[in-house]
Amino acid sequence: MGYYDEDGHYHSFRHGLHKVADRIFHPEGGERVEVIQQSHSAPAPSPRPSGSSSIPNTVTIPCHHIRMGDILMLQGRPCQVIRISTSAATGQHRYLGVDLFSKQLHEESSFVSNPAPSVVVQTMLGPVFKQYRVLDIQNGSVTAMTESGDVKTGLPVIDQSNLYSRLSAAYQKGHGSVRVLVLNDNGNELVVDVKVVHGSRL
Repeated sequence: MGYYDEDGHYHSFRHGLHKVADRIFHPEGGERVEVIQQSHSAPAPSPRPSGSSSIPNTVTIPCHHIRMGDILMLQGRPCQVIRISTSAATGQHRYLGVDLFSKQLHEESSFVSNPAPSVVVQTMLGPVFKQYRVLDIQNGSVTAMTESGDVKTGLPVIDQSNLYSRLSAAYQKGHGSVRVLVLNDNGNELVVDVKVVHGSRL
């Protein structure tokens, strides 16, 4: 799995983010959080109300694409998945994640639909990210320009996967345009990944 930009294009997310659970539950690099990812034969689950599907700036993601470390909207909050389980009774998937802003835990089950007889589709909601062009890096934060030309200052960088070091190295090399992937939560923004755009793609 990866992420979707404002134009609905999919980008790989696998190389950027890793599990935040270790830092939250074992801040000194201790034992990892147990992962429960089970698969059982079970009757098709009953559809559950999809009230959260009205959340703005989200995209529907099929559950078979979701992996540990991915970012989903759980109980209306942007969370990084730290546990995936499957109900033995219904076959419905359930996700536990850590809020990227508050660090609180949230859990939610998949949405179920039946688009055709004998067809069951399980989905979740993921946030839509924005890409900004990096203008400067200083004191652990980023100054960047949006596609509309607005300048954002003091953007914090998520504290994992050595992202700030990788971002700084890419910026210092000066080859191509450095872009950051930004998550927006009601006006609060967080840099969660970086990429370098070369040549005609600038």
